[in-house]
Amino acid sequence: MREVVEVINKYGLGTAFVLDERGVLLASVTDGDVRRALLAGHSLDSPASKSFNTQYWSIVYGEDAPATAYESPGPTTDFPVVDSEGRLVCVDAYPRNNRELSRENKVVIMAGGKGLRLRPLTESRPKPLLEIGGKPMLEHIIENLAREGFVNISVAINYLGGQIEDYFGNGSNFGVQISYLREEKELGTAGGLSLLSDPGSLPLVLMNGDLVLGASVGKMVDYHGKKEADITVGAKVIETTIPYGVLSAQGEVIRSIEEKPIYTDLANVGVYVMNSSVVASVPFNRAIDMPELILQHVEGGKVLAFPIHETWADLGRHADLQRADKLLSGD
Repeated sequence: MREVVEVINKYGLGTAFVLDERGVLLASVTDGDVRRALLAGHSLDSPASKSFNTQYWSIVYGEDAPATAYESPGPTTDFPVVDSEGRLVCVDAYPRNNRELSRENKVVIMAGGKGLRLRPLTESRPKPLLEIGGKPMLEHIIENLAREGFVNISVAINYLGGQIEDYFGNGSNFGVQISYLREEKELGTAGGLSLLSDPGSLPLVLMNGDLVLGASVGKMVDYHGKKEADITVGAKVIETTIPYGVLSAQGEVIRSIEEKPIYTDLANVGVYVMNSSVVASVPFNRAIDMPELILQHVEGGKVLAFPIHETWADLGRHADLQRADKLLSGD
């Protein structure tokens, strides 16, 4: 599956097509198909067939694309074109609309932490202003959001927050509108949401201000809406290899042994999409972290994971900062 992802990312169509030795189209694979396979417990090192979608439909050469090609937001829809024997002739990319994508969802970036693990770098500068790849980490986040059409951004600040305000101002230099949620005390990773004067009715995006994220936040918002979730949590697939033979025993009796097993888990990446009702449940001006807020809403079965196979890094330690700097600098 890792090779499938590389093909999808390299050619920019959003879809990979699977052919047999005669060129007959067998399956298609989209980014969403990969994410569904990851949620099913597979990994990027699993066989590519685990992500294949054989329920695709195609256009026979000479026919027109259906009207539905123009109904959904986004840049293109990719239609495989086949001949009478099912062999792939070409791929037609039909524009869905001619408007520049603009998303009205509000984005809140949590940037008020003290960054204690990054001292002495954070003794005189807030963590979100530490540079990676030649610019502050928070600037990378805001530029990526702007490229996806998110323009309404609020930044929650506390520790040395004035420096963040001075650097970003109202956001006009970055193509967005920035307001500030000034926390008079530390409110955790979710408490700052209570300071929003108008959260709006659309799903809201909440992000930590100290991460590198290669995944599309827009796709995560679309996933949230399609699944009718209350909260969607960005989840990185983490694989852990136990470097020993692991015994399964019942008391002292060994039942089986597995050599160097690999366990797959989902790690919280610090990016969330949530409905306005969830935002409204955050207590005013009281410290609360996202795990606590999530646990308050899991009972309804509408807290979902959005699996991320793209680049992700939490910049909490010096080593993380150095790796991210090399990554974004192209070293």
